[in-house]
Amino acid sequence: MENIDSFYTLMGEASSLTKEAKYDEALSSYDNILEKYLDTKDESIIEYLPYTFYNKALIYAHKKEYEKELEVYNELLSRFISNISQNSEIIFAKAYMNKAICIQELKDEKESLAVYKEFVQNFENCLDEKVLEDIVQAKYNIAYILGNNEQIEESIKAYDDVIESFQTSKEKHFLEFVAKSLVNKANKNKELYEYEKAIESLDKVINEFSIFEKQVAIAYHNKATVLAELQNEKEMKKVCDELIQKFGNVHDEFIMNIVSSAEVLKDKDTFNKNCF
Repeated sequence: MENIDSFYTLMGEASSLTKEAKYDEALSSYDNILEKYLDTKDESIIEYLPYTFYNKALIYAHKKEYEKELEVYNELLSRFISNISQNSEIIFAKAYMNKAICIQELKDEKESLAVYKEFVQNFENCLDEKVLEDIVQAKYNIAYILGNNEQIEESIKAYDDVIESFQTSKEKHFLEFVAKSLVNKANKNKELYEYEKAIESLDKVINEFSIFEKQVAIAYHNKATVLAELQNEKEMKKVCDELIQKFGNVHDEFIMNIVSSAEVLKDKDTFNKNCF
């Protein structure tokens, strides 16, 4: 019991130094903790050692020392990934997500794909809602990055994974990712000239996700652009009218811009093919 009390005391001191922005002192404090306890056999301490690494990594993030931050996440994951407890699941989730962000800062977004995929593979069956919030973000990021790197069919499959995994959820956080995935999937279908599939996804957003106004507005607009490409002027104008009627009085800059674009699209002789 003496060991765990001492450990908690030292962790508290390091945390206080971090809050005071005394980052170098805090790093030294965390290094002392690791030197003292890294080889401990006390399970009650081992369970919380990942927090020591994680907190240390966050300091490097504050200092924008991304290479050192990445090194700490790598050590955290390599040392403890086979010894995850229910209390530490969220720390591993955050470590994976932050590691991916580090790699994007140091290299490019495509390099972070492997990290997101490893995280999903290890944690997608987790029941902790906070961890699942990171899982849905990771799955969405995978789809988005694939799409940005011209892997369109793989991107569509990844968006389908988000949709299938979370479409029955009752939580708004997860359902919003489903709506966003449907919109983005439709854009990718459009790139492949799969117009019917694109319209099907956009209609699903319009009809089933009304609580997410921005996504519904985007869905209306993008449906209009698909109809424009199909030279279906009558239906295109009808969709634009529905969008303008539904959102014309909404005082949100993003939605107002979409409404303005729909007004232009509706009145143009040549159709605007851009999507939001």
